[in-house]
Amino acid sequence: MEGGTSLFIQKFIQSPLQIGSLFPSSAALAEKMTSNLNWENINKVAELGAGTGVITRSIMTNMLPGTKLHVFEKDSEMRKGLQMKFPEASYYDDACGIIKSFGNSEGTLDAVFSGLPFSNFNKSIRMKIVDEIYRSLRPGGILVAFQYSTQMKKSFQTAFKVVDISFVPKNFPPAFVYICEK
Repeated sequence: MEGGTSLFIQKFIQSPLQIGSLFPSSAALAEKMTSNLNWENINKVAELGAGTGVITRSIMTNMLPGTKLHVFEKDSEMRKGLQMKFPEASYYDDACGIIKSFGNSEGTLDAVFSGLPFSNFNKSIRMKIVDEIYRSLRPGGILVAFQYSTQMKKSFQTAFKVVDISFVPKNFPPAFVYICEK
């Protein structure tokens, strides 16, 4: 078994509510999340809940030279692994503090990618993170998030003006990708 997958399974067993899935995201999910964006307009990106870096790798593949990637991963062991794989990114541990991480500057991000297991969080934490994402994005900025249900549809529709949802069956479990525009 690949090192990233075994680490992911180990972390899920230790903290299932924080990790959210037994297996890391599939390449098909990462491709769906990153392939249809206009990367020419994306200069500053954040990824929330990067895990072992499947989506991070796809973001890095699509980013243009000069684009800055800011990775938020709560698990210190996973974060260290990400730092070794992707040393050019900046790393943080708390997705509830996106704005604080950027010196309290709002509207600085062009895109946010999220693999956070929102359904595992209580409503106040979910809404705090959605608010942080919204405030961190510039006007016209994009949130791309995956979930294993459509539970977050209303929350995203309340905050964002455009919410498009697509289904990715080639993931375990199958996932929904939300694309939301500020």
